[in-house]
Amino acid sequence: MNSERRIAKRSALAVSVRYQQKGSQAFSNTLGRDISETGIGFVSTEFFPISTQLVFETQLPESRDFIKAVGEVVWVSKYPHSERFSVGARFLGPSLPLN
Repeated sequence: MNSERRIAKRSALAVSVRYQQKGSQAFSNTLGRDISETGIGFVSTEFFPISTQLVFETQLPESRDFIKAVGEVVWVSKYPHSERFSVGARFLGPSLPLN
């Protein structure tokens, strides 16, 4: 049984991503994993509760377009034997034009 729930095709995103918790002044840097018009996956050393709102900034490698978006954490998975987390966030607002 396939549990895939994504509604948009994701593309690899092995570039730096800046993020901050909404309302915070401090940005953190991390590595993106994938991105779509509706969300982003990234690696973090911070744990985020579900529904945490984050502001993301990154530059798409193929188009060099800079994007800034607000997202909400929808899932978190801890890497085994590590202090890192794989995080998935859904963008809030209109879909991003990634074509």
